[in-house]
Amino acid sequence: MPTTSKIIAALSGTPLRSISEATRRPQDGIPSDPGFYAWWCEPSAVPGGAITEPHPTEPFELLHVGIAPNSGTSKARLRSRLCGQHIGGNVGSSTFRFGLASLLWGSEGWQPCLSRGGKFALTPPDNNALSEWQRKNLRLRWAIEPDPWRCSLESAVIYEMRPPMNRDHNEHHPFYSAMGDARDRFRVAARAKGVC
Repeated sequence: MPTTSKIIAALSGTPLRSISEATRRPQDGIPSDPGFYAWWCEPSAVPGGAITEPHPTEPFELLHVGIAPNSGTSKARLRSRLCGQHIGGNVGSSTFRFGLASLLWGSEGWQPCLSRGGKFALTPPDNNALSEWQRKNLRLRWAIEPDPWRCSLESAVIYEMRPPMNRDHNEHHPFYSAMGDARDRFRVAARAKGVC
């Protein structure tokens, strides 16, 4: 089976891990290896008409696919990327969290703002609420791959899986423009609010 097919099979497999399952001790959860990850959500959990792909066997829909690390010089691995940035990090340090915040802030009543360093953010209580939303609505799969950035592997996986929140390598997706518009609205609201 070609590498792309193996990765997609792993990312589309079962069981889908809850965040509490995935963040247990390293031997029980997300590995400290390089590779791919896929975020799946409860159906219709994300407002805004995200055009999602259904999981082949579970009642979840694909939101986002990513890699860790994104180059041969990065020290990031699946566990550090997912636990350190995607689950509890700041909106400004995670494209995934920024995308989620951009789609959810209006319906959830969250306040976009700027961090002291000038990055886009949510107020601290709203950033915590985003993490809670993730725990409730999201599931996770991963696939170990030694060099996930090589040979256009990431773009091939994204093209085949069609995750609506990805903007890189995904210009053909019907949600591409709507995702960009949602991010732009978040940026405008954050600049209007200023530092939180």
